[in-house]
This record gives sequence, C-alpha cells and structure tokens, in this order.
Amino acid sequence: MYKLINWGIQGTVLTDVHIKRYASMKVGGPVSFLIYPSCENDLISVLAILKNEHIKYHFIGNVTNIIVNDTGLKEALIRTTRMHCARSNKIKDSPIVDVSGGTLLKMFIKDNAQKGLAGLEKLYWIPGTVGGGIKMNAGSFGVSISDVLEGIRIVDDKGEIIAHTRKDMTFDYRISPVKDTECILSATFRFQNRDKKEIAKDMEHVYAERLKRHPMDYPSSGSIFKSVNGQSAWQFVEKAGMRGFRIGDACVSEKHTNFIINLGHAKARDIKILIDTIKKTVFEKTGVLLEEEVELWGFDE
Repeated sequence: MYKLINWGIQGTVLTDVHIKRYASMKVGGPVSFLIYPSCENDLISVLAILKNEHIKYHFIGNVTNIIVNDTGLKEALIRTTRMHCARSNKIKDSPIVDVSGGTLLKMFIKDNAQKGLAGLEKLYWIPGTVGGGIKMNAGSFGVSISDVLEGIRIVDDKGEIIAHTRKDMTFDYRISPVKDTECILSATFRFQNRDKKEIAKDMEHVYAERLKRHPMDYPSSGSIFKSVNGQSAWQFVEKAGMRGFRIGDACVSEKHTNFIINLGHAKARDIKILIDTIKKTVFEKTGVLLEEEVELWGFDE
C-alpha cells in the first residue's frame, strides 16, 4: 500500500502486524506499521516521516485499554515501550523520581516499593504503561496516578517537546489534559518515604483483592465502562441482568460484570456488539447511559 520508506531510525519498524498478538484482549486486525522508537530523537524523526508521507498514527503502550477492529487500521501505531530515560532521585522534602512514559506501571510501582517509596502502591497490578496510566488518569482503591504526579514531558504532533507541571494540568475521573496526538515521554513523581514491609503489605492486599474480584484467568481489557456519578458501572450491568451474557466468545464476566472476557475465539466485532448491547440494555432498564472506558479504534459508527 505504501512505497518503500527510508525510516532511518535506530528503532524497529514492523509492517502488516496483527495487533491481537499484543493486545490484552487478544483481538484486533492488521496495522500498516508498528513502530518502536528507541529514543526521543527516533520518535521525533518518525513523526516527521509520518507527516511527510500523510500516514495517520496513534500512540500505544501495552495495548491494555484499546480494542482494534478485526479489519485493522491503515495507519501506524507508535509503541513507546522500548524508550527509556534515566531515572533520578532527588531528596528534598520527599523523593522525586523520573521515569519514561513507556515503562510498565506495575514494574515502576514494584521498583519504587523496594526502595521504600510510597504513593502508587494501591495502583499495583494495573496493566499498561506509566504514560497510558497518566493519559487516562488511572486509579484504584481511592488513589489516582495524578495524586503524586509532579510533571510530564510530552511531544506534540509538530514534533515539539513540551514540559508541563502538575499545577498547569487539570485531571478528573479517568480524564487528563493529554491529547490523543501527544505522547508522554517522561513523568516526574513525588513519593513519600515509608517502611518497605508496610508498602509490600498494601501491595499484597491490592493484588489479593484483584484476584478475588477480577477475572484474571481470561484475556480482557480491564474495566469496560466508567463509573457513573461515583457509582461503579458493574452495578448497572448487574441490574440489567447482563451477567454471563455473551456474543460469540465475548462474554460479560461472571466474576465482575464491568469486565468483558475473551473465552478463546472472540473477535473484536463480538466485543463491540456486546458493548453496544450492554449500553442499550442498561439504558432501557435503568435509564443510565454508560460511557466506555476502553477505546475502540477502527469501528464505523
């Protein structure tokens, strides 16, 4: 479809890649390019090439909150998980830690816990990257990632690197000021010193609760719908009688009704139909219109 492009980067460019191999839901068709920049200069070069070639693109991390259509995307996906920045600790009133946006969130939390740095332990085992977590303002057990965020560095669609401090940014429930056309290069967090054993105890509790509540034995994309006025979406799905409802191998989890799981051979279209069916049924039976927390890419409205 595209002429041979001289990417000229240190990173990796893959062509015609099926995204289901990378997605936590294990669905999704082919994308024209999957690009792994190795550094910030690589990323800026890639953005210039894509702009020059008139190729659309999305940024992705660990593909845990995205459903790509079975027909795929005629565009590039830029994956930042191989970009690493130096991490530095500066001790003033409390520890300051810098981390690259493509770092896995749960590993970042674990690494800091082992150093006695507390603040994000209640987000332990949330899948995805640090950058993805910030973009959606991920949270659990009453804590949001923005609570301890000090600032971010982003690259915009013009290839310009911009720094934002926390006071310049407004966050809300599952909302951040980061645009779809922007990529978080790095983030700075302010932690608190705490006993390592106490942090580990909290993390063990969080993980145990996730095992108890969430269907971790099946592929999923985590929570499908956002809470409504502080009330968890699963309650509305439950009231609508959708527990265990399925379209093909896409199924509303028996364990947690705000999860859709892949029983083995689900297609992205099955998941999209199931999401639409849940929304319609919930609205008809409760009057509540649910809003997706996952992102749906490549589906015709």
